Amino acid sequence: MALSFFSGGGSASHAKYFDIRLDDDYIVFRGGEQEAASAHLSGKLLLCLSEPLSMKHIRLHLTGISRVCWHLPSSSAGGGRKSWRERVFFEKTWKFRDPGKGKTELLPAGNYEYPFNIVLEGSMPESVEGLSDTYVTYRFKAEIGRKYAKDIIVRKPLRIIRTLESSALELSHAMSVENIWPNKIEYSISTPTKAVIFGTSIRVDFKLIPLLKGLRIGQIVSQLIESHDLTLNPEDHDSIRNTYKNTRTILSDEYELDPDGGLEIIDEAAEGYQFSRFLDLPKTLTRCLQDTDTRGIKIRHKLKFRVQLLNPDSHVSELRATLPVSIFISPNLAIDDNNNLVDQTPQSAQRAINDLAQQAPPLYGEHQFDQLYSELDPAGYRTPGPGSGPGTPFGTLSRNLSSEHLPSMNALTSTDISASALHTRLSNLHASRNTPSPPELENQIENDSRLLGVPPEYVGPPSGSNTHTPTSPELSRRPSDEVDHDHVPSGMATPFHPQYAEVETLSRVPSYSTAVRSTVRPHDSELPAYQTVIAEDIAIPTLQSPQQAHVRSARNSSYHSSLDVLHHRPGLVHSSSHNNDEERRLRLVQARARV
Repeated sequence: MALSFFSGGGSASHAKYFDIRLDDDYIVFRGGEQEAASAHLSGKLLLCLSEPLSMKHIRLHLTGISRVCWHLPSSSAGGGRKSWRERVFFEKTWKFRDPGKGKTELLPAGNYEYPFNIVLEGSMPESVEGLSDTYVTYRFKAEIGRKYAKDIIVRKPLRIIRTLESSALELSHAMSVENIWPNKIEYSISTPTKAVIFGTSIRVDFKLIPLLKGLRIGQIVSQLIESHDLTLNPEDHDSIRNTYKNTRTILSDEYELDPDGGLEIIDEAAEGYQFSRFLDLPKTLTRCLQDTDTRGIKIRHKLKFRVQLLNPDSHVSELRATLPVSIFISPNLAIDDNNNLVDQTPQSAQRAINDLAQQAPPLYGEHQFDQLYSELDPAGYRTPGPGSGPGTPFGTLSRNLSSEHLPSMNALTSTDISASALHTRLSNLHASRNTPSPPELENQIENDSRLLGVPPEYVGPPSGSNTHTPTSPELSRRPSDEVDHDHVPSGMATPFHPQYAEVETLSRVPSYSTAVRSTVRPHDSELPAYQTVIAEDIAIPTLQSPQQAHVRSARNSSYHSSLDVLHHRPGLVHSSSHNNDEERRLRLVQARARV
């Protein structure tokens, strides 16, 4: 809470406004001390001066203090004795202005703002407040040191909340106790979850089936018990710890069945009583603490039940049962400085429960009979691929940046993707490769010349092509074995054709998650057998080599002698006639393998 200091009236302070403002009212750790992530704490120290102020320093302190204390009753052994221990386990100081030891500084009138921040480790103890002399608290203390006047001090509490993660088992596991009292009663008492939000209510489901004729159900008492284990020296061994244990009743609920209500059929097999009770938790920490185990303070809760059984012979039996529960503080329910809930309406409690239900995984018992997605008719859920977003059932199929992009869902069902259609497309692909178009041929020659390291005019077309290659009296001075294969870019050693992109598209297989969402139905025609496919005569053309160097005619005998030497060098391919095409192609493949 902000403090204001006004001059006059004998006051030693001249600060008009001095306050600590936090960006967040409290710090939240999700999970236990061993698993919670760190949290960032930030804020500002504000100072407003209406006239100059002489000061020694401006500092801000954050301190964590733990205190364990108990009083023994006077009737017990050693009655009236008080045991307590207080420790400072965390300290942090920010020095915003410090002229030096023994020196002062005059601050002009105006507004001053000093930001601060710190990263708090997830293993720090949570705040425990509500007991009279036992607590774990964090306090901010800001001070303006004065030399000839009283220091200006302002304090602010900090609350650290340790709550459960959305995946905690306490949020998804129901707690129940059920058994059969032979020849008397069969019973089941359960709660939907073990964890309960502080300030809300606990739902308890009862199922009572009498097994003795004439047995009546009497008063049903439900109690929430809180146990305290306080230890002065928690760091010591268990055998030498000084621990005090105590329990208190948080709430009690008494209920009697309507005698005129009669029995009802349960599980289509037996007659009994089935009902639920809601136990409202207190709205203040002074009457009910959260479950914790830190700094020698251990708090636990459990539900105790007592059910009276009125036997036909008029004697009374009692059924007793116990269920553990865990109470935790929710960040959605704010707590003020007096440890009371700020909003204590039932609507706020219901909102906190709904927010928790959205974060926690669904309970199996409530969804075990849900209809599977594969059993639904997707006709009403399908949207066009390009226009669908990630929020639609098939939205992931229409993302252009995905490797599993499909133009639309209509293409999955309307396009002929049978075996015959794929066979036809592959046949057309092979046929188109045999007769490359002039632009494709020029690109192929350019790639071949780049790979061989010679100008394009020294590289002829692939064998079998009708394109005429002009002759020149000059001979290439750079043989094939001088090509720097170590610096050839990846992919240059294999011939590239535009049809390879189509082959890659045809061979792309979607992932399982994509395949199960498609609605492709098998066609009437069955796939051909393996023997049928291999029996067909499919002409597959021979791959053309992009690295065939065509040597032009020489002018004199010296060129011919040089040609004979080059012809015996490994890695060089010399084209002299069409009959040697296969031999040159084989040598080229061997040269690539050696590289």
